[in-house]
Amino acid sequence: QVFIMAVDIAPFDDERVRQAFRLIPDRQALIDGALFGFGSVGNDLAGRGLPFFAGDLPAREQDFEQARSLLKQAGAENLKVTLHTSDIVPGFVEAATLFAQQAKGAGVNVEVKKEPANAYFDTSLLYTKLDFAQSFWTFSSLPIWYEQALLSDAVWNETHWRDPSFDKLIREAQGAPDESTATDLWHQIQEIQYEQGGYIVWSNQQLVDGLSSK
Repeated sequence: QVFIMAVDIAPFDDERVRQAFRLIPDRQALIDGALFGFGSVGNDLAGRGLPFFAGDLPAREQDFEQARSLLKQAGAENLKVTLHTSDIVPGFVEAATLFAQQAKGAGVNVEVKKEPANAYFDTSLLYTKLDFAQSFWTFSSLPIWYEQALLSDAVWNETHWRDPSFDKLIREAQGAPDESTATDLWHQIQEIQYEQGGYIVWSNQQLVDGLSSK
């Protein structure tokens, strides 16, 4: 599960604001409160456990002091934003509500706006058009996810990330001639997203199934 920030819409068009927002959440508290504990802490990168995942980047933790400093540098003190959510996915509304409470510690006022479930993931209505919202993903490889979410013309470019040099890096990584080259290129890609992107990947959610003898 993720929070998404549109990198081309104010205030999230300022990288310092995006960095500040990644320092707001107490990720374990979100998991405990919104997912009943069924998840592990995310580090703002999708795909943990998959080949080429950059698991060596420093674990990002809640840091209100640094968040306030970054917001001040960006001229965004006493910031007010709307977080769009929906009950279309279990845990969304709860996570949004908890994030709004936590954000007060960084001096950010977050209004939670519950959107209709039948419109939320409709690209003709809301999805990919929101400045600050929530999303979730299931996928089988990093190349597939970056193809779907972070190329300039990606079908579900929910953070509005558009950078021709980044597109070129993805294509080079997808076509790498050997594993060593691919590992290096995918690490570069993930470092860029970790520092500059529009994602707050707060949880790697565990899906729970029920099984009957019938």
